Amino acid sequence: MKRPGKYGICHSMKDEHFYGRPGLNVETYDALHELHVRAGDITALNGDVDFYRRRFAQTGGPVLELACGTGRLVWPLAEAGAEITGVDRSEAMLEKARAKGGEYGDRVRRRVKLVQADMADFDLSETFALLFISFRSFQCLLTPGEERRALQTIRRHLRPEGLLVINNFDPRLEYLAPGAPSPVGRPDNLRHPVSGNRVTIEITSRELDRFRQIIVEKWRFREIDESGAVVREEEEVLRLRWIYRQEMRYLLELCGFEVEAEYSDFHENPPEYGKEQIFLARRKG
Repeated sequence: MKRPGKYGICHSMKDEHFYGRPGLNVETYDALHELHVRAGDITALNGDVDFYRRRFAQTGGPVLELACGTGRLVWPLAEAGAEITGVDRSEAMLEKARAKGGEYGDRVRRRVKLVQADMADFDLSETFALLFISFRSFQCLLTPGEERRALQTIRRHLRPEGLLVINNFDPRLEYLAPGAPSPVGRPDNLRHPVSGNRVTIEITSRELDRFRQIIVEKWRFREIDESGAVVREEEEVLRLRWIYRQEMRYLLELCGFEVEAEYSDFHENPPEYGKEQIFLARRKG
């Protein structure tokens, strides 16, 4: 829903998910993540491309990525030889992923299939040797019931002994206290990839439901031209459910997986409090 705003067009996100429609959030997604990679301030991005290439080299294909977004991982894996399907519920993000195909040759593009679907409820009528959910996207599922449905659906899409990789953040308790700020900073040098205008991101509110383990953040995006005028302002709502490490391990076992390895980063260091949760699990039975 759009309504006139003080600075032109302001979007209400009452019924949308975080990347649900075109706008500054989607348009600057790749530029923002490139800044985070250069800064090295989000461990869920450091070395993940090479990590998933190594997993593909071990398992072979076909490969399925859930919540593939703009294809940040899909296209490098296809270039490495993987027959890969990317699933995302946001058509706006998939449009960005399709556009990236123009940077690759026909042989690579033929290896990629992009599908709009929800990770908790999809049916692709095929099975995969490797399936992964990157950059904490599994935590967009907001109830244990949704998490179980997703894992049960994933299990049906894995080949016998197929490999599942899931990356979550490991919740740090100081950021779950009343009034705690968001742990990830927002770069002040973000530029819109088309207009070149500066884009600012401000978290205007943060709420914690400690009973259901849910974080709700309101983000304000502003595009600012060379004169300093705000030419666009948009609001988004980010909802995530934090999952404790032992809770995630039990959830995988409950849904028919056997945890094969667990790391705290994509350099395969052992588990550590407050670092990443990276689970490698095999389908049982």
